Amino acid sequence: MSKGMEILVKAINVALQEVAPGLESVLEAHLRVTLNKGFELAYENPKEFKNAVSKLFGEYSARLLEMVIINKLKGSLGEEGEINSLEEVVERIRNIYGE
Repeated sequence: MSKGMEILVKAINVALQEVAPGLESVLEAHLRVTLNKGFELAYENPKEFKNAVSKLFGEYSARLLEMVIINKLKGSLGEEGEINSLEEVVERIRNIYGE
């Protein structure tokens, strides 16, 4: 697992514990059954990850989780420009870590 992926997966775990304690394992099982991936999917394909979360929890809950993930990572991603999506988070992480 790359450093950037590790950071994002950790942020997802923290965000899930904050927003929906206990649903971390439900989401991971859903991802593994439907897409044969775990939380690493968020780094590999953020749009597909968001779609999978939305199918399981609904669009509004998926967006809330996305915003909590962004908020958890904001401080470590630098101050240039606002981050509004998981795709932007992944792009910023990849630029920082050269991945």
